Amino acid sequence: MISVLFACTGNTCRSPIAAAIARQYVKLHNMPFKISSAGLHADSNCPITPEAHLSLQNIGIDTVHASQPLTPELIGSSDAIFVMENWQAEKVIDQVRQMALATPPVVMMIDPMGDIADPLGKGQNAYDNLTKQMLGLVPGVLSGLAKSPAATEG
Repeated sequence: MISVLFACTGNTCRSPIAAAIARQYVKLHNMPFKISSAGLHADSNCPITPEAHLSLQNIGIDTVHASQPLTPELIGSSDAIFVMENWQAEKVIDQVRQMALATPPVVMMIDPMGDIADPLGKGQNAYDNLTKQMLGLVPGVLSGLAKSPAATEG
């Protein structure tokens, strides 16, 4: 089983949307993935924003979510961590280095073309656009992981 973590800032918008789409994708394609999400500056147990929830419902995904902070335990139990912004990648990579794990997770931007903007406070249209963007990105990153040597070894 490959453990994939999606991380953003507060774990109430971007990473829960990515994780919900990922869970649906791995279920539909019977892929051996464990999907989770966290936030670099998240409080515990906050719900997904109403706009994010509605955007996911509009594509047929109903999700229950409680935010969680990115912890050393989550980092250590992940095979791959996908972040939304470059500063997040830098911070997570620094944390991984400090942990000196025998098998560190791969840390990557979910979009190799650049940052995924935070939709918080920008209205429903921003969330709907984010969801469409994630629908285009998530299957590709999961398929890429499924083809990786680590996936075929386990």
